[in-house]
Amino acid sequence: MRILAFAMGHAIRADDGAGLAVAHGLDALVPGLEVLEVPELRPEHAEAVATVDGVLFLDASVAGTPGDVRAARLVPRPAREAILHSLTPEEILGLARAIFGHAPPGALVTIAGRDFAFGEALSPEVEAALPLAREKAREMAAGF
Repeated sequence: MRILAFAMGHAIRADDGAGLAVAHGLDALVPGLEVLEVPELRPEHAEAVATVDGVLFLDASVAGTPGDVRAARLVPRPAREAILHSLTPEEILGLARAIFGHAPPGALVTIAGRDFAFGEALSPEVEAALPLAREKAREMAAGF
C-alpha cells in the first residue's frame, strides 16, 4: 500500500512547523509512506494524490487549545473556481477525482499551535503533542 503524507507548514514560523515535525519518524510507523514537505497545497499536488492508496495531511491549526491534536477523515469536494494560491485538503482530493479519476481515502491530522511568530522552535505544547499526533496519523493510515 502506498500512502502519501503532505507535511505542511513553515519551519521558520514556530508552531506552523508542526506538520513538518509530525512527519519526522512517521515512516517508521506507517509502512509504504512517502512524505512531501510543502508550505501549502497547490493544484499540481492532485496528480500525486491520484496515484496513491491513501493520503495524510499533517498541519498546524490556529483553532483549539495549544497542543490539542485532532484527526478526521476527509471528503473530497470541488475546488473553488477562483484558485488563488493554495487549496484545502478536501479540494486537493476533489481535484484528483475530477482530473485523474481517483481520490484515495484521506485524513487530516492537526496540532493546535500557540506561537506562529518567526522562529524555529516549537512551543512546549506542540512539542509534547507530537507523539500523539504521530499515533493518530498511524491510526488514520491503518484505516485506509
